Amino acid sequence: ADDVKGASSSKGERPPRLYVKGAFVTFRRSNANQRNHCAILQIDGVNNKEDLDFYLGKRVAYIYKAKRARGKHSRVKKESGKQTSRFRVIWGKIQRAHGNNGLVRSAFQKNLPARALGGSVRIMLYPSRI
Repeated sequence: ADDVKGASSSKGERPPRLYVKGAFVTFRRSNANQRNHCAILQIDGVNNKEDLDFYLGKRVAYIYKAKRARGKHSRVKKESGKQTSRFRVIWGKIQRAHGNNGLVRSAFQKNLPARALGGSVRIMLYPSRI
Protein backbone atom coordinates (compact mmCIF):
# COMPACT_ATOMS: atom_id res chain seq x y z
CA ALA A 1 0.00 0.00 0.00
CA ASP A 2 3.06 2.26 0.22
CA ASP A 3 4.04 4.46 -2.69
CA VAL A 4 6.09 2.65 -5.29
CA LYS A 5 9.44 4.21 -6.09
CA GLY A 6 9.15 6.22 -9.28
CA ALA A 7 5.36 6.39 -9.16
CA SER A 8 4.00 9.93 -9.00
CA SER A 9 1.42 10.93 -6.46
CA SER A 10 -1.16 13.55 -7.29
CA LYS A 11 -0.69 15.18 -3.89
CA GLY A 12 1.18 18.48 -4.16
CA GLU A 13 2.54 17.92 -7.68
CA ARG A 14 2.34 20.47 -10.46
CA PRO A 15 1.22 19.56 -13.95
CA PRO A 16 3.98 19.55 -16.59
CA ARG A 17 4.94 22.96 -17.95
CA LEU A 18 4.01 23.21 -21.63
CA TYR A 19 6.23 26.18 -22.39
CA VAL A 20 9.86 27.27 -22.25
CA LYS A 21 10.84 30.47 -20.51
CA GLY A 22 12.38 33.28 -22.48
CA ALA A 23 13.22 36.97 -22.28
CA PHE A 24 12.43 39.92 -24.53
CA VAL A 25 15.89 41.40 -25.15
CA THR A 26 15.33 44.24 -27.62
CA PHE A 27 13.71 45.29 -30.85
CA ARG A 28 15.51 44.70 -34.13
CA ARG A 29 17.57 47.81 -34.76
CA SER A 30 20.53 49.49 -36.38
CA ASN A 31 22.55 52.36 -35.01
CA ALA A 32 20.02 54.94 -36.18
CA ASN A 33 16.71 53.09 -36.54
CA GLN A 34 14.61 50.76 -34.42
CA ARG A 35 12.06 48.38 -35.96
CA ASN A 36 9.29 47.80 -33.44
CA HIS A 37 7.55 45.12 -35.49
CA CYS A 38 10.39 42.63 -34.89
CA ALA A 39 11.24 41.59 -31.32
CA ILE A 40 14.47 39.78 -30.42
CA LEU A 41 14.08 37.05 -27.79
CA GLN A 42 16.50 34.92 -25.76
CA ILE A 43 15.26 31.38 -25.06
CA ASP A 44 16.48 29.73 -21.86
CA GLY A 45 19.00 26.99 -22.55
CA VAL A 46 19.56 27.93 -26.21
CA ASN A 47 23.08 29.21 -26.87
CA ASN A 48 23.75 28.51 -30.55
CA LYS A 49 22.06 28.49 -33.91
CA GLU A 50 21.78 24.69 -34.15
CA ASP A 51 19.81 24.38 -30.89
CA LEU A 52 17.12 26.87 -31.89
CA ASP A 53 16.00 25.04 -35.03
CA PHE A 54 13.39 23.22 -32.91
CA TYR A 55 11.77 26.53 -31.88
CA LEU A 56 11.22 28.01 -35.35
CA GLY A 57 7.49 28.58 -35.92
CA LYS A 58 6.55 28.13 -32.25
CA ARG A 59 4.00 30.46 -30.65
CA VAL A 60 5.14 33.05 -28.11
CA ALA A 61 3.03 34.67 -25.39
CA TYR A 62 3.82 37.92 -23.60
CA ILE A 63 1.60 37.96 -20.51
CA TYR A 64 1.05 41.18 -18.59
CA LYS A 65 -1.24 42.53 -15.93
CA ALA A 66 -3.57 45.39 -16.87
CA LYS A 67 -5.07 48.07 -14.65
CA ARG A 68 -8.69 47.10 -15.18
CA ALA A 69 -10.21 43.65 -15.38
CA ARG A 70 -11.80 42.57 -18.62
CA GLY A 71 -14.38 39.86 -19.23
CA LYS A 72 -13.05 36.47 -20.29
CA HIS A 73 -14.76 34.47 -23.00
CA SER A 74 -13.76 30.98 -21.93
CA ARG A 75 -15.64 30.23 -18.74
CA VAL A 76 -18.71 31.68 -17.06
CA LYS A 77 -19.16 32.12 -13.32
CA LYS A 78 -22.53 31.02 -12.04
CA GLU A 79 -23.31 33.94 -9.72
CA SER A 80 -22.27 36.92 -11.86
CA GLY A 81 -22.53 35.40 -15.32
CA LYS A 82 -19.08 36.66 -16.37
CA GLN A 83 -15.53 35.91 -15.28
CA THR A 84 -12.99 38.70 -15.35
CA SER A 85 -9.22 38.77 -15.34
CA ARG A 86 -6.55 41.46 -15.25
CA PHE A 87 -4.11 39.27 -17.15
CA ARG A 88 -3.78 39.87 -20.89
CA VAL A 89 -1.74 38.24 -23.62
CA ILE A 90 -0.03 39.41 -26.79
CA TRP A 91 0.62 36.44 -29.10
CA GLY A 92 3.52 36.12 -31.50
CA LYS A 93 5.52 33.64 -33.54
CA ILE A 94 9.22 32.86 -33.78
CA GLN A 95 10.37 33.66 -37.31
CA ARG A 96 14.12 33.03 -37.64
CA ALA A 97 17.50 33.11 -35.96
CA HIS A 98 19.23 36.37 -35.09
CA GLY A 99 22.97 35.82 -35.24
CA ASN A 100 24.83 32.74 -34.06
CA ASN A 101 24.32 33.00 -30.30
CA GLY A 102 20.80 31.60 -29.91
CA LEU A 103 18.73 34.78 -30.19
CA VAL A 104 15.57 34.64 -32.31
CA ARG A 105 13.48 37.18 -34.19
CA SER A 106 9.75 37.10 -33.58
CA ALA A 107 6.70 39.01 -34.74
CA PHE A 108 3.74 39.73 -32.48
CA GLN A 109 0.15 40.50 -33.45
CA LYS A 110 0.56 43.91 -31.84
CA ASN A 111 4.00 45.37 -31.26
CA LEU A 112 5.31 44.76 -27.77
CA PRO A 113 5.31 47.85 -25.55
CA ALA A 114 8.58 49.41 -24.47
CA ARG A 115 7.93 48.50 -20.83
CA ALA A 116 8.18 44.83 -21.85
CA LEU A 117 11.94 45.17 -22.50
CA GLY A 118 13.76 42.71 -20.29
CA GLY A 119 10.49 41.03 -19.41
CA SER A 120 9.66 37.36 -19.61
CA VAL A 121 7.85 35.58 -22.43
CA ARG A 122 6.57 32.04 -22.79
CA ILE A 123 7.59 29.99 -25.82
CA MET A 124 4.85 27.42 -26.30
CA LEU A 125 5.81 23.95 -27.48
CA TYR A 126 3.32 24.05 -30.35
CA PRO A 127 2.79 23.89 -33.28
CA SER A 128 4.99 20.82 -33.68
CA ARG A 129 7.11 20.33 -36.78
CA ILE A 130 8.22 16.81 -35.89
